[in-house]
Amino acid sequence: MSLSFHINFDGRCAEAFQFYEKNLDGVIGSLLTYKDSPASESVPDEWQDKILHGSISIDNIELAGTDTMLHEYQKLTGFCILIRLTSEDKVKSLFELFKEGGEVILPPQKTFWSPCYAIVTDRFGIPWKFNCVT
Repeated sequence: MSLSFHINFDGRCAEAFQFYEKNLDGVIGSLLTYKDSPASESVPDEWQDKILHGSISIDNIELAGTDTMLHEYQKLTGFCILIRLTSEDKVKSLFELFKEGGEVILPPQKTFWSPCYAIVTDRFGIPWKFNCVT
């Protein structure tokens, strides 16, 4: 058995996965577009290059994603992706990258459980928690 997380994007799945690949040392497994699938007939021309199914591996955890038609897309709520990091500097540097165009929920700070903890929703609408564990 394996566990992965499937995320609906608002048309920016490929862009998000490229960002995660670069900044989280991820490895993109696939980016299947609508035009390269039987689903091509069910989406408009401007949606053909969007992602029907994508996958990226980040530290042996798979994230899967799809571009959901905008009339069906709902903003993500009720979860965060938590990344445990081994240095305060790494928490701060990832936070700076992920806050660009996103929403700061909690800037990096010391908590009773961590020397550095931060929460941000990135520009793709994905909520992240960065936790320094030493």
